[in-house]
Amino acid sequence: MINAGKYNKKIEIFSIVETEDKDGFKAKTETSILKTFAEIKTTKGFTLISSNTDFEKAYTNFTIRFPRNVTITRDMIIRYNNKDYSIEYLNDIDERHVELEMQAKVVDK
Repeated sequence: MINAGKYNKKIEIFSIVETEDKDGFKAKTETSILKTFAEIKTTKGFTLISSNTDFEKAYTNFTIRFPRNVTITRDMIIRYNNKDYSIEYLNDIDERHVELEMQAKVVDK
């Protein structure tokens, strides 16, 4: 049994598609794929120091209910708290199609 209260942060997952505008120039268009609630865990500073990892490589784990009608891929972007995150790793927890874990890092603009 999963506690639904742990999904308490609103996120949006979207893809970026290159299209041509009316003048023939390439333009990037954001297409919303999924708006959902997630459990969010950030890498703790102590973990980064003890594993001798650079702070710029800190990951954030987003866990959501497994989406039924869409497929999430690594080329999609997660938007949370006015920041964009690139998806580095996807994990169907225990291969049960109940929860999907996405490990992501902040996109530098």
